Amino acid sequence: MIAALLLLASLADADPCGMVPPLNVDVGPGVLQRDGAQRTYVMHSRGIQTLALRPGFTGSVDDFGMLIPFPSVPAIRKIDDQTFAHIEAAVDPPTMDIQILDPMVLEMARGGGRFPAATKSTAAPEMEEAPLAYNEVNVVKEEAMGMYQVAVLEAGSPKALARWMEDNGYRYPEGMDAVVQDYVDSRWCFVAVKAKVGQAPGVSPHPGQRSVQHDRPQGSSFEGFVQGMGFRFETPEPVVPMRLSVFNGKEPRNVVYMLTEQPVRIDGAPTDLVVRQVPGQELYGHLTQPIPQRFMGGEAKDVQEQLPALEPQRDPALYNGIARDLFASDLLAVRTGELALAHEEAEKELLNISEALNLRGPEIDALHGQGLADARARAVDGALDDVKEMHMTVLDGVFPHALLQSQNLGFSAYTMPAQRNEERMDEIRPQAPRVVLYRNRGR
Repeated sequence: MIAALLLLASLADADPCGMVPPLNVDVGPGVLQRDGAQRTYVMHSRGIQTLALRPGFTGSVDDFGMLIPFPSVPAIRKIDDQTFAHIEAAVDPPTMDIQILDPMVLEMARGGGRFPAATKSTAAPEMEEAPLAYNEVNVVKEEAMGMYQVAVLEAGSPKALARWMEDNGYRYPEGMDAVVQDYVDSRWCFVAVKAKVGQAPGVSPHPGQRSVQHDRPQGSSFEGFVQGMGFRFETPEPVVPMRLSVFNGKEPRNVVYMLTEQPVRIDGAPTDLVVRQVPGQELYGHLTQPIPQRFMGGEAKDVQEQLPALEPQRDPALYNGIARDLFASDLLAVRTGELALAHEEAEKELLNISEALNLRGPEIDALHGQGLADARARAVDGALDDVKEMHMTVLDGVFPHALLQSQNLGFSAYTMPAQRNEERMDEIRPQAPRVVLYRNRGR
């Protein structure tokens, strides 16, 4: 996890507005801990970087938050719940499996009745995470965007930062002074994010739904993902600040997606953490071309007349369209030198308005999405071409504790061996529908 996670110490000390303190791990039952792989997206080009994350948590908490260091003041925005699933499908699009059968097989099963040329294929996956149990909550809000409250801080010393956190309901963890002092000496800023996940409106028990039972018992457990956030800022070289993550306990599996001008590795880390690299031209094809097909029991010519009906389900936007828009927006920011794009600010404004009016739910989200889609498409038109000049590197594994503790992650040019650079099957990648077609008569 890039940030120091923040856990509420006790309700007696809590600010009712939702202020939150830092995470303590392995200090008794119900403590807030990370759950599953920590996924981070990074784009860096010409001095502009985006860093996006959507952490997973499990534990018994009512409030939580994050503290994230940055080398310069970032523009902050929301990212879609399915961002990382779509990035996986941009790296390696799913394949549509087409099973070809002889019509006689079905005719025999139906007693010789007439059989349609093709079965109805399943709809493209919705790609949502598993439903949450009763005692789980999935938070879906952002920044001073809806339920999130975000403060960008500059501190003169660790003591000053600790005092601010304590005054605002946070608990500053012991042992963090030396790392914070390094950030202070380098004139970095800190983004403090706080969110209420218990006794307040705006909490989501599952992705896309912004309502909650306000009488949920204090201290009840939840598992799930908070609203993803993206940060765009200026920095001459790509950097991932994970030093505060060592205060969150044991290192989780980290998956980092690096969209950069050249393929990279992490400085000072084993090269076997590099698990996939895709050149920009190939990545562009994944984002714009229909997903591939694989035929079993025959060839494409055996069902040629039926294939056009499958084309809508091969639309890459169903599987990686969110990643396409993310990449295009970031590359547009590189082109223009703007950290905050107009369509991103409009989305934040709509979210804040709906929160202020207590309008929440998938219907409102859908209306906002429809209203913003055209504006976003117009804004990023042409910027996607710049993907061709980039490279995608996927780093996956447990990063060395000593490295995380001592320095921010830096990167240098590296091309992985071709024999290792093969399609991967990550668990979050959306799957294409499996289709059964019947061989054309006479073949």
